[in-house]
Amino acid sequence: MNIELENLQSTIKRKYSFKYKPEFSESFKTDIKDNQIIPLTIEVFEKLEWPIVFRDNKSVEAKRKGDWNKLTEKITITKKASGRIEVHSKTIEGNFIDFGKNSKRTGLFIILFQKLAKEYQESGKLSELETEFEKENSWADYEIPSELPKPKEFGKPNLVLSIIGGLIIAILFGILIAFLTTKFTYFIGIYEFAIGIGIGYFFGQVLKKTNYIEFRSIQFIIGGIVIVMFITNLFTQYQLIIAENNISELSFFEFMKLRFEGGLTIKDLNTGWIGLTLSWVFQMVFPYFLAVGKVAGITANYIIEKIPEKVLEYTIYLFEMEKSESEVRAELAQKGWNKKSDQDNVFKAIVEISGFHQMNRE
Repeated sequence: MNIELENLQSTIKRKYSFKYKPEFSESFKTDIKDNQIIPLTIEVFEKLEWPIVFRDNKSVEAKRKGDWNKLTEKITITKKASGRIEVHSKTIEGNFIDFGKNSKRTGLFIILFQKLAKEYQESGKLSELETEFEKENSWADYEIPSELPKPKEFGKPNLVLSIIGGLIIAILFGILIAFLTTKFTYFIGIYEFAIGIGIGYFFGQVLKKTNYIEFRSIQFIIGGIVIVMFITNLFTQYQLIIAENNISELSFFEFMKLRFEGGLTIKDLNTGWIGLTLSWVFQMVFPYFLAVGKVAGITANYIIEKIPEKVLEYTIYLFEMEKSESEVRAELAQKGWNKKSDQDNVFKAIVEISGFHQMNRE
């Protein structure tokens, strides 16, 4: 934020908010035309360098970046009746107190909006913003393509290869973690984070190769991967320990019994078998959710990448023209996308795009 904006912000009185995720709202009235409110709001956000995450004809949402480009507040501007505008700022993280930061954000937006409204009215730029906004949000200039790129060829989804690939990943990760645990210091949380992201990434690549994107089944497979990895980890630790200590007469089950009896020791505190069990549950559950999240992102991008941009744009245009699903399918069929499976892939890609936009707003 430049010095001028910082000086404007310094004149705003703080109004504290106490809540898990503090928020603050205030409204003001403007005399500019109704159709100019959203275009000017976008201009204000650009001046403030607050990234816009959503906009329509009635509201605009943006997020403010703090230190290290971390998003700290979400600011929502809503156009009300009779020229009234509501400004709402909410802390993204649960801080319980905002020290007046949200009121500073809303106040700064209002001051800058009113300042620009006056300047742009005098210069005629306000009408230019309105025209540009209408042009950007209108399909009037859209040229309907005479033909569309042909559907890409993909192999049939292969569940068996997906499972085999997942098992290989599970075994390799299990061996690696066992080696690191026995040869180096074990850092709870760090290892689990790396495991979850690693499994998610590599299994995501396997799914792209096997063209398998049934997410419900994928979740079960990831659960199996984590369990196999955990068992492989324990068994490999057992093998390394008996090899180093030359105690081959100790069976794996006896080894596990000794682990339970010894429990989990954190510094000088022995938490017993309960602490050990809880740590094992954590070692499986935390990586599982991380892996699921990583795979979800990879497969969603893959679903979108399968469809040419020109086809996505044309399909969105048809829906914007309030065509029904059957009508959209008919239009796609006329331009070479006549297989139902190909059309379904287009619709899935649009759903994923919508999901990414919604996630950006969270």
